[in-house]
Parts: sequence; structure tokens; C-alpha cells
Amino acid sequence: MPEQTPREPLTAKEKKAKRLRDLWQLDIPLVIAIALCTTFTAIEVRRAGEGVGRAWAYSIQWPLIGIICCWIWYRYRTEGNVTQGFTSKWKTNLRKLEIEAHEADRLSVQEQPKFDEADPELQEWRDYVDDLHRREPPGGPDNQKT
Repeated sequence: MPEQTPREPLTAKEKKAKRLRDLWQLDIPLVIAIALCTTFTAIEVRRAGEGVGRAWAYSIQWPLIGIICCWIWYRYRTEGNVTQGFTSKWKTNLRKLEIEAHEADRLSVQEQPKFDEADPELQEWRDYVDDLHRREPPGGPDNQKT
């Protein structure tokens, strides 16, 4: 598994470009999403107060969507990616499982029983099979025609 190299520090120009990109790609969309979620929550709470039963579900749904938006924003700001923290954990766990499976395979090969060639019952069985193949070859008798 390749090791991640530490990133070099950003120059002042790169920091300014990153801040501007984050503003347009992360911060402004978050503000819009939170404003919409707040507005829709207020509308649905008002509708629920008027007796629309389904509106209670929406009045819970919109704050949850806002929380998810905040979580996604946070992950992008800290990790640069929503799934990077998860994938690194999964890759680590997968590597551990591969190592355990390899060890289990290695141990199972070592622990297989060795057949004693001097075993009289085994030799009798081999003689029986050889005799059976001589008398009745696999696939049927040689000279039999239908």
C-alpha cells in the first residue's frame, strides 16, 4: 500500500486561490443551503401548526438536511474530500484482513496431515482401485460395442 507523502506548504498565491475557490465552492453554497433549509423548516412548522400532519415529517427533514450540508462542508474543509477519512480506514482494515487471511492460509498448509506411505490400509485401497481399473476401465469396457 503506497504511503501518503506529506504535502508541501502552500505559497501565498496558492493560499489566496484556495480561499477564493473554497468561498465559491463551499462557503456560498453552504450559506444558500442553510438559508433554504431554515426557510423550508419555518414553512413546514407553520403548516404543521395549521393541521397538515405530513408537514411534521418535513419539519424534521429540513433541519437534518441542513446538518448534513454542514457535515459535508466540514469534511471538505478539513479533509478535502468527503470520503477520504473513510477510505483510509477501510483500506487499513482491508490490509489487516488480507494479512490475517494470508497467515491463515500459510498455517493451514503447514497443518495439513501427512499421509504415511507405510499405511497398510491405504496401500490396500490403492491396490483395490488399481485392480478395479484393470477389470473395468473408466469409461466402460474396451471391446464392448452397442
